[in-house]
Amino acid sequence: MKDNNEYFRLIGVELSPYTRKLRSIFRYTRTQHVWLCRFPQFFEETKNLKPGLMPVVQYPDKSFHFDSTRIALNTENWVLKKRSIYPFDNALRFLALVIEDFADEWVSKLIFHYRFTYEKNRQFGPKWVVDDTYVNLDFSELQERHSSFLERQISRMSLVGCTPENTPIFEMHYPRLLQTFESFVQNEKFLFGTRPSIADFGIQGQLSVLAEDLTTGSQMRKEAPRTIFWLSRLEDASGVEGQWHKKNELSDCFYNLTKMISDVYFPYLNGNALAINNQCESFTVKIDGFDYSQKTFGYHLKCKKFLMEEYAKLNSREKRCVLEITEGMKFVERLNRVSF
Repeated sequence: MKDNNEYFRLIGVELSPYTRKLRSIFRYTRTQHVWLCRFPQFFEETKNLKPGLMPVVQYPDKSFHFDSTRIALNTENWVLKKRSIYPFDNALRFLALVIEDFADEWVSKLIFHYRFTYEKNRQFGPKWVVDDTYVNLDFSELQERHSSFLERQISRMSLVGCTPENTPIFEMHYPRLLQTFESFVQNEKFLFGTRPSIADFGIQGQLSVLAEDLTTGSQMRKEAPRTIFWLSRLEDASGVEGQWHKKNELSDCFYNLTKMISDVYFPYLNGNALAINNQCESFTVKIDGFDYSQKTFGYHLKCKKFLMEEYAKLNSREKRCVLEITEGMKFVERLNRVSF
């Protein structure tokens, strides 16, 4: 940065996975920033910004931004190359973006499912969110605000696919994700090397929130305690120095994660895209042998298009490298199954 007045302002709450992701990225990249723990809607300058998402990041030029993926990409302009969170190899960079997207858009469903399906979880995480949002509340006011927030969130569950019918899918994938990372963190540092990537930060944002909620946190402490330690270290990795792996050095965790994305996330993206193309309001796809149903979601069509565009940017050698790395997963075939 050119001077001490050029800094980012990050506005969000502790139990927002996207807030945590960006905060950890800013810390690792040593990007000058201030962290404001509050719902953006409760600051005068940001209360009317649309869409009303969280976090909101104000850039040094005073403009406001919402999409954590785009913000992370944009902040590369302020980051020294040795602190970049994107692998220098374009094929690996593409795969890192895929993992981040999976974390942001599918693992986030696990948070929503567990937090608002079970009563004890409804009483903890949402109350924390409300407490960060409205400072100086007495207990009765906190209870009242919590009740209205909870009612609003529960009403949205079917919109994001968190229904009783989809419960078996979510509760199968959470332990699978824990198992994948617990074996990894015992021997490796990060997914693409000894330095963290956008993929690590995407996963960290979601898993760190799951570690805080009651049911998922208890399960993580029991089944994946070292993953919790890894998440804590990644909260502030500003002192980490490291290198990127070559493609033949990627860990089993990477392969297990990309296999899960190919089996689970791409069918979801394709079902949603096909339904939107056919002007359907909802869709059903097979995921791990179960029927998964949800209303169509326009933003996830944008996610699919973004990943396809990033793949299209690769040259023939880089595309061949992606195919070699993901051999046997039908990875690219599944990503490109629905065209536009």
